[in-house]
Amino acid sequence: MAKLKDNFTRKETLIGIAACVIGNLLWGFSYLFTSVAQRSAIPSVQLALRFIIAFALLNILIFGFKRDQFNLKGKKIGPLVMLGASLEIYYILESTGIYYTNSSFTSLAMSVVPVLSIIAAAILLKEYPSKKQIFFSIFPVVGVIIITLANSAMGAVQAIGVVIIALACLASCANQIISRQVSQSYTPFERTYFILLICSAGTLATALVETKGSLEPFMYAMSQPSFVACTLALSICCSIGSSLLVNFASGRLTVIKLTAIGTLPTPVATLVGILLLREPVNAISLVGVAITLFGIWQVSMASMSKPAEELPAQADNE
Repeated sequence: MAKLKDNFTRKETLIGIAACVIGNLLWGFSYLFTSVAQRSAIPSVQLALRFIIAFALLNILIFGFKRDQFNLKGKKIGPLVMLGASLEIYYILESTGIYYTNSSFTSLAMSVVPVLSIIAAAILLKEYPSKKQIFFSIFPVVGVIIITLANSAMGAVQAIGVVIIALACLASCANQIISRQVSQSYTPFERTYFILLICSAGTLATALVETKGSLEPFMYAMSQPSFVACTLALSICCSIGSSLLVNFASGRLTVIKLTAIGTLPTPVATLVGILLLREPVNAISLVGVAITLFGIWQVSMASMSKPAEELPAQADNE
């Protein structure tokens, strides 16, 4: 693979970091909205309705206001299909893995994704991190592990679950690499469109299998005001807003910065639980939050002391 553009100006990089941070901050609130929405629907139904609503709203946004940001004429859709499929495969593997293990083990296992992504980016994209970035990229991983261990017990873990979670880690890593690779050729709207299209189809199929083709669980969920409010928030803020911001950032940031900032939802979710849900304050969790944020800051701001020369705008700059 050809080496991607990574010598952005300081301003371009800061804009990319800001977009990625805001996108992951929004994603951090998704756990709160999801927990409320799932009081009225099983996870598969809740996820399917979330993606379907998000996809419908994105169509209105693109074809009503941002038509110039969506033009696939002369472009191959294969990479976009791979991008969406890798994320859908990750969702399936993660949820299945949790069933055979538990959420604590899954969180711990998924915390190694940034490390895997750094290795893959160096091999496939020729994006070589500095020694400082390598060192501080470990901090978010350690922080997430501390937060996870401080808040829950490990419980029983089946061997098949370990295998499935390992595959989920690889799928997440693949999604990071594909996202970075296609960022030079497709706009954030084009990438987000295919992600939501494929995830909508995949989650709907999964939900219909679980409900044995019955639409009653869907209708009941949509009759509950709290479910509708939380699902709209998830669709607009997370599935659309967060995805657009992170897809925009992937065109301006290297994989190591994207994955480091991508650990932000865990400490955000912890702080949301303490501040909004009045969950007990856990001093060890706060230490994990501090370590994670410190590592993200160091990795994100590394290699910015020497501004790069201005280069022609990419698709993300439109």
